[in-house]
Amino acid sequence: MSTPQIGMLEGLHFDVAIVGAGINGASAAQHLSAAGYKVLVVDQGDFANGATSRSSRLLHCGLRHLATGSNFWTTLLRPDYLVRSLGTVRADMQARDEIVRTIPERLKPIHFCLPIYTDDAYTPWQLDAAFAVLRMMSPRGVPLDYRRYNRKQLDQVPITPWLRDSDRLKSVAVFREYLFDWPERIALDALFDARRMGAQVNNYTRVENLDRLESESRWRLSLSSTAHSEPSEQSFNGEKAQVTADLVLNLAGAWVDDIISRTGKPVEPKCTGIKGIHIAVRLPDEFADWGLFAYNSIGQPLYCLPSNGTHYIGLTRTPVDDPPAYAGLTDLNIADVAATDREIDWMIAETNRCLPQLTITRDDILFSWAGVNPLTRDPDDPLGSREIKIHDLAADGLPGILALTGGPIMTHRRVAIRLLGAISSRVAPSGSPQDLNFQWLNSAGEQNVPWIESDAFSVSRAAVKRCAREEQSRSLVDLLMRRLGAGWSSDQGLALARPVAEAASAEIGWSKARIDAEVQAYERHLEIARRRPGAVSI
Repeated sequence: MSTPQIGMLEGLHFDVAIVGAGINGASAAQHLSAAGYKVLVVDQGDFANGATSRSSRLLHCGLRHLATGSNFWTTLLRPDYLVRSLGTVRADMQARDEIVRTIPERLKPIHFCLPIYTDDAYTPWQLDAAFAVLRMMSPRGVPLDYRRYNRKQLDQVPITPWLRDSDRLKSVAVFREYLFDWPERIALDALFDARRMGAQVNNYTRVENLDRLESESRWRLSLSSTAHSEPSEQSFNGEKAQVTADLVLNLAGAWVDDIISRTGKPVEPKCTGIKGIHIAVRLPDEFADWGLFAYNSIGQPLYCLPSNGTHYIGLTRTPVDDPPAYAGLTDLNIADVAATDREIDWMIAETNRCLPQLTITRDDILFSWAGVNPLTRDPDDPLGSREIKIHDLAADGLPGILALTGGPIMTHRRVAIRLLGAISSRVAPSGSPQDLNFQWLNSAGEQNVPWIESDAFSVSRAAVKRCAREEQSRSLVDLLMRRLGAGWSSDQGLALARPVAEAASAEIGWSKARIDAEVQAYERHLEIARRRPGAVSI
């Protein structure tokens, strides 16, 4: 299936137009298509290239909403905050149960440790109580396997010798948590399942304007292509189209307010963008399958998580005024969402504070990454609220537009169901219901085919060809980072870059010169967006 051209959309009408093809947009498209809606999905960059691909990739059980790092009694004195937190915890636990049961192949279970010190904001019994609350939120759900080791039992936790301040370490709480092995793939699977059910899905498509057609009670979206190609290849630059939709879902993540501004109507901001960075390192063998949940020097969570033979450590939380435009290989400003030397140095220092025996330096950094978390704007909190909120913009004079803030990866299906409920009361589907599928389509039957392999990663040639042919890949970055997942291996897929480009070339129409350019562009992408400290000035 070739990549759809924007010009082919001209004049089409949809029940629902979704702006933003991260995991929430993808899941919404899948659920709406299954309910019989005629759906359009557009994204200014590649699918799942925003917060979905740049998060901590952690399937949170909800503990962070109870153990925020602040004093336990202070939390109890804010009943409004506590009630809101409990609601979020319940949503996290229910989402955790559903995802573990339905797509276990997309998850990696880990032992997650939380050290408890004599001067911590929380005591051991308070952690016990927090996990009792978590269990109450989903009493018959996926087990947490919570246990707490006292000082005499710490030899049963292999990473204990690496922890700071052993003389003040009272106990270590350990529970089972999961990492999304591949959140981008989950979003892609949902999108292409929506496409199977009739949805129109377009990456590298920007919404230039949103105009209300009052006489028809619908919205007109003016679209343009953001895709770039070599002069010798088929070009999509400058393509434009106008479509209409009965309802618009603004699921653009950090660009929610930017999309609203394209209506030309002044509206109070809905989103607070929070930049976070991670660093990837190799840790001693004792850390294999073990992760750490600690608090940094300013009382915020620090995660150390095992993945693909490395550990990644994060994160920072820095408000950003304007969402940067990152979109893979194009000349949009991806440097704005890269980790700076200063941020990396701070993360190194915080890691060494929590795990002083590691003595990590800049030379130990394999790569880094950064993203912008689209949280719900809260006048009382400059770092925003984690509340998942659906904004009906009719209250702002924009009837027929719903916007989402605060939707993390783990709750994407429940958010989609909420959105479906909100839409069904406003717009009737024009088609018939269908059955959705959560599995990777056409993934079977690859055991006995040729493979492209390196020391760090392997992928079947059939998968490369299928992703190039059927999954709207515009670049080698699209293939390695999101379609195939090789970019998350210890060498970030560098050893596979050329053979993957060559295997994809027949399907995607790349010349020898284009293959060379794609490999160079992939290397440049890693240097900038996944930079090591001091490697590239930004």
